[in-house]
Order: sequence, then structure tokens, then C-alpha cells
Amino acid sequence: MVLLRHKEYNQNMSYQFPPKLDELVKRQMAVGNFDSEDELLMVALRTLEEEQADWAAVEESLKTLDEGEQGLPLDEAFDAIRQRHNITQDA
Repeated sequence: MVLLRHKEYNQNMSYQFPPKLDELVKRQMAVGNFDSEDELLMVALRTLEEEQADWAAVEESLKTLDEGEQGLPLDEAFDAIRQRHNITQDA
């Protein structure tokens, strides 16, 4: 069982993860990238939200292409992605 603590509201919530999920949590905690299960869960959920937003943007882009819009040239699209994610282009 994992005890999750919400820092802003000072509330505790315990949750029994299924065995496979519990093993994933333990492996991630063992690596040492997270200070707590709370932090791990917050990062995982934020990542999920970002992924869902990215897929929604892809779906919207495909819809506009289907409707006949030209879209961006590929190099401009890649530049926008690099800028959004603070990625520098290698020389």
C-alpha cells in the first residue's frame, strides 16, 4: 500500500496498487529520480496530460489537412516542435 500525501491540502490518501503497477513504482523509486511516490505520481500524470494534449494536436492537425488546409512546411513544423520543447538543432 502506498500512502500519498498532497502537499497543498495536507491530506493523505492510501491506495493499494495492483502488483504490476506496484513493481513499476518500486523500480522507479529504486532508480532514485524521485523523492517520493507522490512526486513520481505527479510526474507520471503530468506526462500523461502532455501526451494527451500532443495527440489532440495531431488529431486536430490531421482534421485540418483533411479539410484542405495546406498546413506548415515540414521544416517550420520541426522548428516549432524544437522551440516548444527547448531543443537546439545540432549543426
